[in-house]
Amino acid sequence: MNLKKKLAVITMSAVTLLSAVPLDRNYNAEEVQIPSVYKGDINTDGILSAEDVTIIGHCLVKKGFLEAEDEYAADVNSDGDINVLDLIALKRIIINNAAQQPTEATTEVPTEAPTETITEETTTTTAPIWYETETTVTEPEVTTTTVQQLDLSDMPENYADPLDWVWTNRIERENSTGRWNTIFDQIYGGNGTLNYVVRWQSYKQVTLEQRQQFEDLIETSVNNWTNYLEGYDGWKYGHIDVKIVGWAVIDDDVILDRQPDEIIYTDCTPYDSSGDTSNGREEIPTLLPNAPDELSRMYHYDTGIGYDYPGGLDKRFDMYLWATQGFPDIGGCGGDWGQRLSDDAYLNMLDGTNIHVFEHELGHGFGITDFYGEEGAIDGFPPGGFPEPTIMMAGNSTEITNYDGWQLRYIWSKIKDQTDDNGNKRFN
Repeated sequence: MNLKKKLAVITMSAVTLLSAVPLDRNYNAEEVQIPSVYKGDINTDGILSAEDVTIIGHCLVKKGFLEAEDEYAADVNSDGDINVLDLIALKRIIINNAAQQPTEATTEVPTEAPTETITEETTTTTAPIWYETETTVTEPEVTTTTVQQLDLSDMPENYADPLDWVWTNRIERENSTGRWNTIFDQIYGGNGTLNYVVRWQSYKQVTLEQRQQFEDLIETSVNNWTNYLEGYDGWKYGHIDVKIVGWAVIDDDVILDRQPDEIIYTDCTPYDSSGDTSNGREEIPTLLPNAPDELSRMYHYDTGIGYDYPGGLDKRFDMYLWATQGFPDIGGCGGDWGQRLSDDAYLNMLDGTNIHVFEHELGHGFGITDFYGEEGAIDGFPPGGFPEPTIMMAGNSTEITNYDGWQLRYIWSKIKDQTDDNGNKRFN
């Protein structure tokens, strides 16, 4: 379900679990019971506070794990799955209660167990609440305590040499972050949001439900990366809101049950597929659908014309999700322009299958390189190998690992303070 449309029901009943389990697995909330445990109160101090939010945040990026007796409290929206939705729901509870009780910075757990309903709306989070400041308001004084963020000094010791090698020998040498149009730049330019156009280079029809699932696919995959940046070294955004702002198609008949508010582009240019690899079963179409250049962030970047878009910032698109009929079933390419896979590969991912292939291509958009060569080679990987699997080496991992998360953090720390020859900051 799209995060913007999700209805999170917060219940204050109690259950228990029998053993410690990592944060990102499901559990059956109906099988067991524990009294006196309340939703969100993970540290069981009787208060819903920034400390509880910090615990979930650390576990989401695998800096920590929950004990079994804490999992009921961490499943804030009671869906049996502990993930970023619970993090967001808990932050909203604290924010809403703080707004209702302006003299109190934390929310005590109620003695009676009410049910609170929270509706997720389209918002841009400028910073995770627990990494900004925690403020207690007592008339007439205001006391502010700053919570320390993570930085490179918190990196696991055995990650340092591989990350340094990759930065020097691959990323810096190949200048893969040199274009100020990486996904880092796009998120900052979009004030914590990303906009996509789906380039549907295919004659296969797409249902309304599938088009909605495409947005969920992109948003989930993007945040599987950016969750590692929350509370890290000045990164100021929480959950990244992703929108599909249009579909570029060869034939508008491929769009089934078109809605009045859907934007469909049908402008096409001739396409030479002689340089592409085919799946051997289908021909790659000789037409390429396009969205208007004036709405493309990449066009604005490449031409140097600034970032004023017709209709405003919300009408822009940052990247294409490019689906090609006849493209190889597994494999693709990615960069700051978008991610290209076969139409079937994307359609098969809508149920969560092989999503790591798309996440791998997203990694290139952040400036992370492929590792296809031999150990220590010019196109290879660090001497001694990686400290743990990485999604950026084909076949090495089917998920974004903690090492990958630190690779992303490392790059951010290296580029976040860059300026151009005129002293203009890369990130404002």
